[in-house]
Amino acid sequence: MAGPADLFNLADELLSFAAEALDTIPTFTGLEDLDGAPVRQVVTVGLPVDDCDQLSVYVPVIGEAGTTPGGLGAAARPRAGRLDHTSLNIRIIRCCMPIGAESSSGDYSSPTVQQLSAAGQQIYADGWALWNHLHNVKASGHFLTLCDEMFFDGIVPVTPSGACGGWVMFTRAQLDGYTEMLGS
Repeated sequence: MAGPADLFNLADELLSFAAEALDTIPTFTGLEDLDGAPVRQVVTVGLPVDDCDQLSVYVPVIGEAGTTPGGLGAAARPRAGRLDHTSLNIRIIRCCMPIGAESSSGDYSSPTVQQLSAAGQQIYADGWALWNHLHNVKASGHFLTLCDEMFFDGIVPVTPSGACGGWVMFTRAQLDGYTEMLGS
């Protein structure tokens, strides 16, 4: 039965599929040394803090999709129905980015090319696994148990900060509202 828990349940289901996507990484030949999903997995309220390896899902916006029969804007026509679109962001953060070091004499040494490339390999694998696996889950029909439609609006890298870097994947779902008894 539809109700107030629907949004959390949708975010939690998306988190499970995202973890499943990341867990596929070390199953590929040549990628056995890369990590799967981090242990820390959470549905957060708002933008999560990037302070450790973490996979999170959060809802930045709930809005209404355009329904323009007859060309009337949403504010100008009588309300007969609505299409609720819920944005859900998936954020994977790895704290594997190499940082430079300062010697006792104050000299700075940059991370090596090999260190930077190794971190890049993990983070690129994370982004590509999320993108591909979630498309495959959607195509299989497994994801549409709680929502009617799912849209993938892109994936962008998180600007490295300190030793952390990763991705944010932007999704939207049509999540129907629920009816309720209104009192006097």
